[in-house]
Amino acid sequence: MRLRYPQVPRLLARNVWRFREQRRITASALAEQLDWPLVELDKIENGDKFDLSIDDLERLALALFVEPADLLRRNSSH
Repeated sequence: MRLRYPQVPRLLARNVWRFREQRRITASALAEQLDWPLVELDKIENGDKFDLSIDDLERLALALFVEPADLLRRNSSH
């Protein structure tokens, strides 16, 4: 499947990693908090997973203490 907005997975990956690092949460701890396999979170942070549901995007944002839109925003600063 070819993405219409190929920058979105990269934005999501960068923002998830950055927010997680800012909050000093390990990938393992975040995956456990979300009850997701660590490999799924790794795929998101590597830009290899881009079929997140709205529910999953919201859960991820809540776990990182940001708004869901912040995960897709360029130059988001929190």
